Amino acid sequence: MSTIESPFIGNTAGLSRVDKVLRYFFFALFIGTVVYSIGGTFFGRDNRLNDYGLADAALLLAVFIPGYSRHIPGAHRALRACEWVVMACSLVSTAAVIVGDVTDHGVRPEPYNMPWNVAMGAGLVALCFFVVLLIAKERARRRGLLPPSR
Repeated sequence: MSTIESPFIGNTAGLSRVDKVLRYFFFALFIGTVVYSIGGTFFGRDNRLNDYGLADAALLLAVFIPGYSRHIPGAHRALRACEWVVMACSLVSTAAVIVGDVTDHGVRPEPYNMPWNVAMGAGLVALCFFVVLLIAKERARRRGLLPPSR
């Protein structure tokens, strides 16, 4: 399997059943928010595309996270916990964007309201913990513990 094919949703070799279910759950949620945000842009009263863009970015990150640290030999529970933090933060970000969309009743609120700040903060935390996972995987790759294609 090439480096490009490995992160795709259907390539789940070496993942547990829970990891597979979580990947499909976040992928379905990602598709739902993309469809809703594009549909709301064309048929809604307010353009919330940038708010849903933040939620979609966090969800896209969460699609590839389940099982990310499984290939690292000797991975500690802390790395698995980082995966769960990234997934939880993407859910919080998505929920905050949806709550902000529902509570403003279709009228554009001030640019930095509380749901937007919560969504942005959760997205930042998810990105930081993803970077921790990325560094751990790259260190394992440089030590020769991982083949270059993973």
